[in-house]
Order: sequence, then structure tokens, then C-alpha cells
Amino acid sequence: MPRNKNIWLFGTPSHTPFSDNVKYLFIYVSENHPQIRAIWLSVNRHVIKYLKNKGFEAYYKYSIQGFYYALRGKFYFFFSGISNINIWTSLGAIRMNLWHGVPIKTIGFDATNPIYKTSFITRFLYPGRYLRSHYVLSTSQKASELFASAFKVDFEQTLRLGYPRNEILSWSQDKVMDFVQKYEPTQTKELIDKLKQYKKVFVYMPTWRGNGQDFIKNANIDFEVLNNIMQEKSYCLLLKLHPITKLSIDVKSQENILLIDNKLDIYPILPFTDVLITDYSSIYFDYQLMDKEVILFPFDKEEYLDEDREMYFDYDKVTENKLLVSNFDELVNLIKKDNKYTSVQNDLLQKMMFETKGLESSKELVRFIMKLFKVSVIK
Repeated sequence: MPRNKNIWLFGTPSHTPFSDNVKYLFIYVSENHPQIRAIWLSVNRHVIKYLKNKGFEAYYKYSIQGFYYALRGKFYFFFSGISNINIWTSLGAIRMNLWHGVPIKTIGFDATNPIYKTSFITRFLYPGRYLRSHYVLSTSQKASELFASAFKVDFEQTLRLGYPRNEILSWSQDKVMDFVQKYEPTQTKELIDKLKQYKKVFVYMPTWRGNGQDFIKNANIDFEVLNNIMQEKSYCLLLKLHPITKLSIDVKSQENILLIDNKLDIYPILPFTDVLITDYSSIYFDYQLMDKEVILFPFDKEEYLDEDREMYFDYDKVTENKLLVSNFDELVNLIKKDNKYTSVQNDLLQKMMFETKGLESSKELVRFIMKLFKVSVIK
């Protein structure tokens, strides 16, 4: 079937049904380019209904309409693989990988995880991983070098235009709230309103572990102790886990510790937090665009390096000049003392993330596509 350059298709994995760079680019295109038919494809019928109620065009991806537009659309936007939309209809489409973070740990074909090793079985089970993208979105020259290796593309196929999801981190809180009112579920607004009653808000966002272990339990975190500290100081701790991370510990009884729905978009919430606690997650880079405090809590660093992933950099260098604790007791003491992070810049961080700081990423990416592929502008 002939493909239409004015039909653009967007999709994300089933465990994050409307999120990340793909979500923010989709909203931007829908708002600013009426000549483009921005269509969201998903296997999550709740998301489809939600988007339609918001005035967007969305279809179940295995429906007749889903297949039809997947065959007709010229551009595919996704973040973990072409199967986010539909690998079987992708021949002839321009595949745009927007990815979902600046990597500290190895990703894609660079990862040591067996799922990425080339074999007949993995090619059969995960065909989308081996169908290469035409372009990969990046944040800097250094990140582009990593992506070129990880996704087996030429360096020229990486687009150093920044991430659409990070634009919201530079907005005023009033502008963020306008966005929340318009596009986010009521759950997000209610949470933000609740956060305003606290003197300081911490958000703990550990990275996902591939070994399947209950790493939250292994970290020996005593949530009752944490909750008592938060109550004493009128603080709050948000716990945001990766969508496929399991939590065996019940924290619902802790009033000042709030477990966020793992399918809720954290980016509109981040501007209303004060301190990030993380380990090896790419959120480490994004959060610093707001010039806020970061506490690193790599309690299982040696085990993680041995059993899960290698890293692109020496962890000590990429986290230089940041507050770092190696166990729960050190974390508690740091929170009690209210230590401030150092303002000394980290050169490696600058190279990895801040090259595209301030760019209107969605606008730049759309401009690139329209110019290169001569997409017509219909008034």
C-alpha cells in the first residue's frame, strides 16, 4: 500500500501504555500540526478510550483500523522497538526510535543480558529488536556514540535534538499544571496538590534489575524508619518503581511514603519534588536539568555489575561531586542532616546531557522530518 507522509504513528510498550518521549511528541504534533494525522496505536483499550476522550485519534493496534493506518502511515515513532507499533506492517515506513533515557548501563546490542544475544531463538521471539531504526533520538554527541553502537546504526543516523519529555522540566509550575489539567489523569493532579503541603519532597526511583530479585528488600530499607523521619520533618517520600519491578513490602501504612502507580507518568510530577534518590537509572541525568539535589544510593553496585549490566563509564566518574551513600544507614543520616549537594560541575555529565539543554526538542524533530522528507504543510 502507498504510504502517506502526513500519517504519523505512535506507540509504546504495553507496560507503559502512554508515556515518555513518544507521548510528548504525539501531543506536540496533535496540538501544532493539524495537517498531520497523529495516530496512537496500543493494545491497552483503557488508554485508547482515554485518548479519544481527550480528542486524540487512537486505535487498538490489531483492529482493522490499526492495521490499515499501520500500513498507510509513513513514520513510526516508538521507544523500545518497532513492535511498539507493529513489526509486521513496518516495511516501507521510516522507523524513528525516540528511546527513553541517556544510558549509564549498557543497552541494546552492547548489553551483556542474554536476551540481546543474536540467535535463531531470540530473533524469532523478539524480531523487533533486530529490525534497525532509520533514526535514533539523542541528547549529545557522546550519547550518539553510545546509541550508534547499541542500536547498530551509523553515527549520522542519531539526531542530537534532545528529548521531548524533558521540555516539561524547564517549564514554570503554572505551565506544568496547565498541561496536567489538560492531558493527565486526575490522579496526577491530586498527587501534586497533596505534595504542596510538605516542606520537602523526595522521590526514590531505582533502576530495574534484570536478575528478577526483590532488590528493594535486599537494600534493607526500613520504610517505617524512613516514614518517622519524614513525619518529624514534614517531608514526603515518593516511591516510583519501574513498571515491571515487583514490590513485596507493604508501604501503604506509612503516611508520608507514597507509592506511585507505576504506569503514571512521573515527568509532570518531578517539578514538584526537591530531591531525587536513585542508583543507575537514566533519571539521574534528566533530574539535573532542574538543578535540584540528587542522592545516589548504589547499595548493590558490585553485584549489579557482576550479575546484571556493565556500564559505559566508571560509575565513580559519572557521579563525581554528587552525594553518594552505599547503605540504608548512610541514607538515613544524610536525610536527617539535610546536607546540600555540591554545585561543582561534572564534565562528563555536561558531555552526556546538557548539550541539548533548552532545545525545543519536539519542534526541532518535526522540523527535521518535514525538511528531509518534504512533508507538505497544509494551511
